[in-house]
Amino acid sequence: MSASDSVLELQIDSLAFGGEGVGRVDGLTVFVIDACPGDRLRIELTERRERFARGRVLDVVEPSPQRVAAVCELAGQCGGCDWQHVDYPAQVAAKTRAVADTLARLGKLPDVPVAPTVPSPVPFGYRNKVELACTGTAGAVELAYHQRDPQQLVSVDFCPLALPEVNGLLEQVAGWLSESGWSVWDPATSDGLLREVGLRYSVSTREATLLLTTGRRELPEKVVRWEALRERFPQLVGLRHFARTRASQNLVGKPVGDLLGRPLRVKTAGLSLRVSPEAFFQVNDLQLDALHAALRAALDPQEGDRLADLYGGVGTFGLPLAREVGEVNILELDPTAAQDARSNARFNQLENVQVLRGQVEQEFGELLRDSRVDGVILDPPRRGLSDGVVRLVAKARPKRVAYISCDPATLARDLQRFAGEGYQTLGVQPVDLFPQTYHIESVATLAPR
Repeated sequence: MSASDSVLELQIDSLAFGGEGVGRVDGLTVFVIDACPGDRLRIELTERRERFARGRVLDVVEPSPQRVAAVCELAGQCGGCDWQHVDYPAQVAAKTRAVADTLARLGKLPDVPVAPTVPSPVPFGYRNKVELACTGTAGAVELAYHQRDPQQLVSVDFCPLALPEVNGLLEQVAGWLSESGWSVWDPATSDGLLREVGLRYSVSTREATLLLTTGRRELPEKVVRWEALRERFPQLVGLRHFARTRASQNLVGKPVGDLLGRPLRVKTAGLSLRVSPEAFFQVNDLQLDALHAALRAALDPQEGDRLADLYGGVGTFGLPLAREVGEVNILELDPTAAQDARSNARFNQLENVQVLRGQVEQEFGELLRDSRVDGVILDPPRRGLSDGVVRLVAKARPKRVAYISCDPATLARDLQRFAGEGYQTLGVQPVDLFPQTYHIESVATLAPR
C-alpha cells in the first residue's frame, strides 16, 4: 500500500472495544466503523497515522456470514447502536475477546482468566431507561437521540433497544409535552424551556418515572400538567425537574423543587429497592441476576464478614449481601442515591447496614480506623479509581475485592495498580448489559497474593 492510497480492499478480522472493525494491510492496523468480522470491504481511508488508520465503508465486497440486516432504519445514523449489523453470538464473542485483549495490552495482565461473556436473555427490547433531547417547536415537540455526530439530532419514534413499555410511554410523553405549549430550548440562542427527557421503567413493578431538564427554572403549570398526565397514565409515579440554564456550569443541571409523586420501586435479589429518577441504576433488569451471581462468586461472602460497598448507589449490590454477612457499609457521594440506600435498608429491614455519604477516600479511611474489612465491592464511574482509593483498599487487606466495571480500559489500568499493591486478579466475568453496542460490564475478582 503506497502513501497515496486512499481507497483499498480490506479483510475485517475482529471487532474492537469502541465499536469499529479491525483489519490489517501492509502492517498497518485499520479501524472501520460499520464493519463485521469476516467482511471483505472496499473502504476509503479518512485518517492515517504512523501506526494505524481509520476508514469508512464504500462497498461490502463479500459479506461475512455474521453480518445481518439491521432492524432499525436509523442504524448507522443514530449514535445509540454500534453493532446492529452483527449477529448477536458474534457480538458476545467479540466482547469476551475485547476484555481479554485490553487486560493484556493495557494492564499487562495476559494470564488473567476471562470467562465467556454472559449473554443478555434478549438482544433487543431490554433498556429500562432512555434519555432523549427535545426538538421541534412548541406544540409539536419531538424526542430525539444524538447522532454519531453528537452535535446533530435524529428524531426517534421507536427505539428497538428500549423496553416495549418504555416506547409506549415515550409516545405519550411527547404528546404531553406538545400539549403543554412549552417552548423547546434552542442551542443556537440558549433560549427556550424543554431540553431533555429521561424515562426509567421498572419491569418488576410496572412503574415509571420522568426526569425533565429545562433551560430555565420556571416551568408554567408544571404541577397541574403533571397531575393530569399521571391521571391518564397511573404507571408514571414520579417527576423530577432539573434546570440547566445558560449560566449553569453543571452538565446535568440542578434540581428545581421537590420530587413530584414518588420514586419507582424495583424488585431484585429478593429485595424491593427505591430508585429516584436521577439516581444511577443498571439499564438492563434482565441481567441483574447474572451480576449478583458474579458478585457473590467474586466475594465468597461468609457469615460474620464485614463488607464495604464503595460507590454503592442505591444499594443494588451491597444490600442483597447484608442477609449473608455480619455488616455492610455503603459509601456513596450522591445525596439522592445515599438517601435511597438508607430508605432501602430500612424498608427491607436490614439492620446491619450503615450508609455513609461522602468522598470514598475520606469515608473509607475513617471506616478503616474503627474496624476491619473482609470484603470490598467497587463499582466506580467509567473513569475508574484514583490512586488513593487503590492504595486504601489494598492497605485494608480484605480477603476478596469485587470490581464491577463498565470500561475495560480503566479496569485494566486499575487491576495493574492493584497488582503493584500486592493484589492479584483471579478472574474476570463479563456480563452483556448492552446488546447491539460495544459496551460491556465486567466483574473482576481480586485477592491478596
